[in-house]
Amino acid sequence: MEVKEKSKKRELIKTIAIIFLAVLLVLTFFSQTIMNHSLPEVATQVVSSGTINAKIRGSGTVSANESYEVILNQTREVRSVCVKTGDKVEQGDLLFVLGDIESQELQEAQAQLSQLQIDYQTKMLNFSKEYATNDLSLKNIREDLEKAMAARDANLVTDTELSYAKGDLAAAKTQVSQLALMIEELTAIQNEDEEYAAAKAKVEELEGKIKGLNDNVKTYKDELDKIEGGAGLDADRAIQDARTALERAQTNWAGDWQAYREALEGLMAEAGYPGWGAGTSPRAISSAEQVAVERLLAKWELEQSGTTTKPDGETEAQADLYTEGKYRQWRSAYDTLIADQNDVEAKQRAYDRAVQDQSAANGSVYDQRRAVQKKIDETESEISSAQRELRDAQQRLDTASSANTQVKEQLRLYESAKREQDANVTTLTDALAELEAKQKDYEAALETIAAKERELENALSGKDIDKQLDNLELQTLRLQMEKQQTLVDKYKKDSVDTEITSKVSGIISAVNVTAGKENKAGEAMAVIDVVDRGYTIKISVTSEQAKQVKVGDTADVTNYYWGNDVTATLEQITPDPASPGQKKMLVFRITGEIDAGSSINLSIGQRSANFETIVPKSALREDTNGKFVLVVMSRSTPLGNRYTATRVDVQVLAEDDTNAAVSGLAANDYVITTSSKPLDAGTLVRMVENP
Repeated sequence: MEVKEKSKKRELIKTIAIIFLAVLLVLTFFSQTIMNHSLPEVATQVVSSGTINAKIRGSGTVSANESYEVILNQTREVRSVCVKTGDKVEQGDLLFVLGDIESQELQEAQAQLSQLQIDYQTKMLNFSKEYATNDLSLKNIREDLEKAMAARDANLVTDTELSYAKGDLAAAKTQVSQLALMIEELTAIQNEDEEYAAAKAKVEELEGKIKGLNDNVKTYKDELDKIEGGAGLDADRAIQDARTALERAQTNWAGDWQAYREALEGLMAEAGYPGWGAGTSPRAISSAEQVAVERLLAKWELEQSGTTTKPDGETEAQADLYTEGKYRQWRSAYDTLIADQNDVEAKQRAYDRAVQDQSAANGSVYDQRRAVQKKIDETESEISSAQRELRDAQQRLDTASSANTQVKEQLRLYESAKREQDANVTTLTDALAELEAKQKDYEAALETIAAKERELENALSGKDIDKQLDNLELQTLRLQMEKQQTLVDKYKKDSVDTEITSKVSGIISAVNVTAGKENKAGEAMAVIDVVDRGYTIKISVTSEQAKQVKVGDTADVTNYYWGNDVTATLEQITPDPASPGQKKMLVFRITGEIDAGSSINLSIGQRSANFETIVPKSALREDTNGKFVLVVMSRSTPLGNRYTATRVDVQVLAEDDTNAAVSGLAANDYVITTSSKPLDAGTLVRMVENP
């Protein structure tokens, strides 16, 4: 019975052992499959060799080649900031408006100087009183000094008062100039109406004609008075003088016509009269031609002053004629010939009168009186006719200008405002002159004070030991005053007006002050990028990449969409200061609509090259330590191969849109291109068959 129980126990143990071994065997055979279900799946690609037509890609920040810092070496209150970052400014544009012209440093230095002067003068006057009883000359010097000091105090004018007076006068003059420009512009608007311009020209022509005829009537009446008084007419001499004057005027006109002919031909062609100067004889400028030329010159004057723009339809060639030099040349030629032409006409009329006077002189006094009276009657008849024409022309002018009533009203208001401002300028000019006169008297008083102080110092010196000690004390104070005066003069020299303007043209890249607060002396209030000097961007590349490009190559700007025609040209290849032995710095010149501080991406093409190790760009990874790839490393085990993702640091030598040539890998390495889960170096992975 006992043997049978032992036999059953052995059978049970045997059965359990067989089951355990069977389970262990099953787990051993299926362990790889079970593990593979939990491992990340990866796709790989073998490292290959080949050719890459690569592009070097990089990014950087655009910087100006030259920047100008607006620096004030004294502390001043900033009243107004007139610009902001990104604004475009021209030379002379207003940037900041400051408070009082005297800075804190200048005020403190002046206060110390004033105290030293008071101490010096107080001691000097006290010392002089002690010795004035026994020294009459010392008393006289002291009295002269006191008078000079009184004159100084009576004529004290501070720099701030003078600055404000100049500022008020400058502002008033600026307003006068602006009003004058508006008046010119409104007048030009009126003159642009051809009907109005023609009517106005006719009115002016008739007014001039009537004035000339009235002058003739006055002359004839004077001759009639002479005849009534028994005086005869010296006709021959009058004719000779008139002929000489006429010939001289004609000669002058002919000479100026030849001298200015070329300029006048260009001017008349622009006014709509091509071929005006054909022929060699002087040709008079008609009234219609004068109207056209005056309108054209007036338009150019407005354009030169900046109050108008180039008219629509104007060609660039015509616009080029609106230059200051061309305008002045044509204006001078035209004014000279018009003056000559008017002079010839006046001399011709005088000659004609002299001839008529000769005919009258050949008859009796009665005949002379009748001849002169006839000329008076004829001239007065011409005046009446001209006055009727003038009334008609004035009516046409009123009709033409009635459609422009608003412009006329604005013109009247601006003219009234200009008259008021002219009066204000006169008042401010007188006030400034008065201040400047007081300042001169103040400076003269200072010179007198200095001279008298020297006299007192010399008078106080002598053998008397007390005088010598007093004189030494005064000299010590004088040295302190001179030193403090030098400091005040320096601050005054460095001082600026209440308005700070731009010294250069460019774009504001930084504004470092705020309205209502003080600036920091010596620090930049604003930074201006000088656009004319251009922009640059720097990109660091490997030495191998730098060999694939050359100066003058053009790069593509891939991510800047805010400006047109932005181009980047390789201008320099220099060592990279961060890695001088391994890397190079590509310096590009940037042109087009772009601002400093913009971040852009560039790509520049390299020449095709062969490389031994090329991987897909999807295999490249990057962290703080640089670029790397994960390579699949295989390890054999009793249960099969195990695959591990291993980090290999690489350096990109060249790349195109899909592949990259790298260093640090060996041929036939398998790099991971994709994975089903995030991977770290050392992670076990399972391979996926590449299709």
